[in-house]
Amino acid sequence: MQMQMNNNKNKIKKNNKKKYLLLKLIRYIEHRNIKNKEQIIKLMLNFKKYKKTKINKLIGIIAEFENYKKRIEKNKNIIIENGNKNLLLELLSLAEDFNRCFNSKKDKEGIKIINRKLWNLLKKEGIKKIKSKKGDVFNTEIHEAVSIQTIKKPELKGKILHIIESGYSFKNKIIKYTKVIVGK
Repeated sequence: MQMQMNNNKNKIKKNNKKKYLLLKLIRYIEHRNIKNKEQIIKLMLNFKKYKKTKINKLIGIIAEFENYKKRIEKNKNIIIENGNKNLLLELLSLAEDFNRCFNSKKDKEGIKIINRKLWNLLKKEGIKKIKSKKGDVFNTEIHEAVSIQTIKKPELKGKILHIIESGYSFKNKIIKYTKVIVGK
């Protein structure tokens, strides 16, 4: 009697696990808009009619997909890490240039050279300065107003009076807005 109860409990656990995995697969299919969705859902709803191997195959597909997602994420992280490594190596080169500059008597000329190298590196990596000048119309998509000044000249209202800090974009996306003082 006790053995039969244990067998029944094991069967219930197995069925619940299968149902859970199949419901998880249904949710996945619904979110991803898979083309043969109806066919797969029918298969899952009638899973008792199909052999165990077909259910195990579905479970295997889920597991394979999860492994695929993990591999993709790992590869993405490796690519990012290598990109950061190359950038850091170039920045280290600039840091060494600064050390040499501070140890020589030609500080001013050395700093100019290092500054040029730094801006060339940033440009090569995809950084671009946002072009703004005094008198331009204030644009919230590229400017950040740090102050507003009341002015008497109506032609300067809504226009940039001073640029506090330059703004920059990275691969056509703004990463730092141009900080300005705007006339009111």
